[in-house]
Order: sequence, then structure tokens, then C-alpha cells
Amino acid sequence: MKTLDSHLHLWDPGLLRYDWLRELPTLNRAFLPQELARHAGAPDAAIVVQADCAAEQAIKEVNWLNQLADDSPIAIAGIVAWAPLECGNAVIPYLRQLRQLPRVVGIRRSLQNEAREWFYSADYRTGLLAAVEEGFVIDMCVRAAQLPALYDLMTWLYERAPEACVVLDHIGKPAIVHNEWQEWVEGIEQLATFPNLVCKLSGLPTEADWENGQPEHLKPWIQQAITTFGAQRCLFGGDWPVVELAGGYTRWRNCVTDAITSLSPEEINAIMVDNARNIYLKKARKG
Repeated sequence: MKTLDSHLHLWDPGLLRYDWLRELPTLNRAFLPQELARHAGAPDAAIVVQADCAAEQAIKEVNWLNQLADDSPIAIAGIVAWAPLECGNAVIPYLRQLRQLPRVVGIRRSLQNEAREWFYSADYRTGLLAAVEEGFVIDMCVRAAQLPALYDLMTWLYERAPEACVVLDHIGKPAIVHNEWQEWVEGIEQLATFPNLVCKLSGLPTEADWENGQPEHLKPWIQQAITTFGAQRCLFGGDWPVVELAGGYTRWRNCVTDAITSLSPEEINAIMVDNARNIYLKKARKG
């Protein structure tokens, strides 16, 4: 089965600074597409998502990814770049600089580690709207406890930009290790009411027990996301190399494909290939 992975990271701490990797020594080395290509079930192509290098190096990260793309065994189909959306309208020149770079199709300014006030900040909201108006897809990375605040933010955004395409990373990062099901279900059900908001089936292994978690523990969460959003609004994402902390790429891909076997061939293909292509490679840059 061909795969367009909607959520791949690449990094080299020898070239750029990733302070967060100091807390995760097993990930604190270069991870390049040649390594992923050796895994069983490696994707044919991928959307590469920014990996929180030092903010002042974010443009360099994009340029480096474009250099990698020249001889990558996994096609780098698009790049979701970082941008300082909290700067309000002052971010517009930065966004326009990104628009001039190859493959940049989306923006992510992660909120998962930020205070609740960020979701209501006038400057952040202005910057977010500016990114939409510049034609970018928006990736939103938040934790399950933040989903109500994200719903408020999305209500504000869609009132002003109904055409905005927003991608919920890691199905909202449910606290699987604590089995906090109901909080998460209620949160994603609210978000699913926005027709142009879609969901990545990604990142779940590291929200569960890293050492003892099993694929069968993750399948109900995958299937609930598909029930909530529908197969046409769900995208497979590998979250490599972060997924190597909790079972690895091949096991996670197999977990997803097993969880969706009851779907039609058209729905499976949508999740594994077509939705990512349509969202990132057709909708982006049309604003």
C-alpha cells in the first residue's frame, strides 16, 4: 500500500539546535530519511513537520529540509514550518518569506506546552489569521486538556476565515496512559463540528505507556477518531522518529492499518494517501 505520511520529523543536532532533545538522549542524534527508508512499511512520501529547533534557526530548518529533499529516498512532498504567530501582524513579512521557499505548505506554532492564555491572546489570534490569509494549512498541536480552549480559538478563527484548513495533530494528544477517554471524546466531538478541521492519526504510542503499551490498547482511540471525524477527514501520520520511543514506526503503522481494515478500500486509501495530498498539496497557498 502506498503511503503519504502526514507527519514526519527530520533533524540533525549537529547542524541546528534542538534544546528539547537534551531531555531525550535516545533521540538526540541525527534522524534522516535514509534511516526511515530501511524500516518495514516506510512511506513513499511525507509531509515533514517542524521539530522545534531554536526559533532563530527556523528558516534554516526549512532550507536544510529542502536540501535533503534533493536525494531523499522518501519524497519530501511538503514542509510544515514554524512561525512566531504570537507576534500578531508583525509575523506577515516572515510568512511571506516562507511562501517564497520550496515545499512550504503549512505553519505550526505548537501550543501544547503553552499556558491557556495563549489561546485567547489577541496577538496570537491575529498571527494565526494572517497565516490562514497567506494560504497556509495550520497544524495545531495541543493536549487533550487544552481541547476546550482550542474549540474557543477555532470558533473565533472560523467566524473570520470559514475556508481555513486546520489539522489537529496526534488526535488531540489524549492521555491514554491515564485512560482519560471522556474528556478527549468530548473535546474532539466539539472540534469535528468545524467542517474544515481534520485529524491526524498520529502520536498515540507516546501518549500511552512507552514500555508496556500494546497496539490493541491504541485501536479504540484510532477508531473513535475515525467515527468522530469520518474517514475523509483523517490522515495517517507516523510521527517518526518520536515514535521510536514507544514501539517504533513499523509497529505503529501496522497498528493503524489493522485498526482500519473494516473500512472500504477507498476510505483506507483516503487515510493513508489521498487526504494528506488533498489537504497539504492542493489546498495550501490558495489563500
